[in-house]
Amino acid sequence: MLVGKQSFCDYHSVQAAVDALERSGSAKPETLFILAGRYEEAVTIYRSDLRIVGIGNVEITMNRYAKERDEHGEEIGTFATPTLFLGGSRLVLDNLVIVNTAGQGPDIGQAVAVYAHCDQTVFRNCSFKGHQDTLFTGPLPPAPRERQSFGGIPLREHHAHYRQYYMNCYIEGTVDFIFGGATAYFEGCQIHSLNHAGEGGGYITAASTPKGQEHGYVFDACYLTAEPGVSGVYLGRPWREFAKTAFLHCRMGGHIHPLGWDNWNDPANEATVSYKEYVRKDAAIVRQERVPWAECSETGHEEERFRKEIVFAGTDFWKLINCVTDS
Repeated sequence: MLVGKQSFCDYHSVQAAVDALERSGSAKPETLFILAGRYEEAVTIYRSDLRIVGIGNVEITMNRYAKERDEHGEEIGTFATPTLFLGGSRLVLDNLVIVNTAGQGPDIGQAVAVYAHCDQTVFRNCSFKGHQDTLFTGPLPPAPRERQSFGGIPLREHHAHYRQYYMNCYIEGTVDFIFGGATAYFEGCQIHSLNHAGEGGGYITAASTPKGQEHGYVFDACYLTAEPGVSGVYLGRPWREFAKTAFLHCRMGGHIHPLGWDNWNDPANEATVSYKEYVRKDAAIVRQERVPWAECSETGHEEERFRKEIVFAGTDFWKLINCVTDS
């Protein structure tokens, strides 16, 4: 199936193509090709066994934001804002740029580019652009802290696991711009911090790893960069108390705050989180700067438990790049 602006394309919007696939009721794997162009639309995908391939520069963009008001005058909240929502399993997204252009500030709040409520999903050569809360990796925590419900896009399916693999992707933002409860593996990705207007440094991750889950976020050989002038950026803070995040031999710019990690104004989190760094050299120097309740070690045998094969034990979905049937 082909999406594009040209007359010979099957559909001229991504959502129209997705709707057609979901109406068909077919469970066989499908591939959706998207020709180069800018598609101004919010896309909601519930189906599984789908590969989406961007040909050339494919950008899907929308501008919804948490402080936006609905027809009743109520704020729509974070989880009603995504440019792209994914709710299924065994998905592959290749060469897509997903953007939330709402911007930032007190009148904007959170603005999600990708809401990945999905399992066994591969993102390769994709870019996720936004400011606060750019990429949400489901599942949601059991309950919100500031609202009666999380609201947002209705969830039709809840998965036993939420396992996601991000390969050679670009992710940008300001505050908590990679957040959620998934077991998510980021390999060779560029993690780019933008200027947090008027607020100083930001936070890269805000994991909400469920209690008892073996792994949360793993960043392997990633590159942490920033806009000129950005400083004081923390590697992470816990959205929930059992947050797990590990950085393995990543290259980090000078914008990273020497303390590395923040407890989100709750010292009790320091006893329950699992924050780890494995560095190739000068671990002792880095360790002296970091908060004492996070681990920092030289590259060694302990990091073996963070290999993809271990993190995703019991499934080889991360090889889906070469397995989903084209059609």
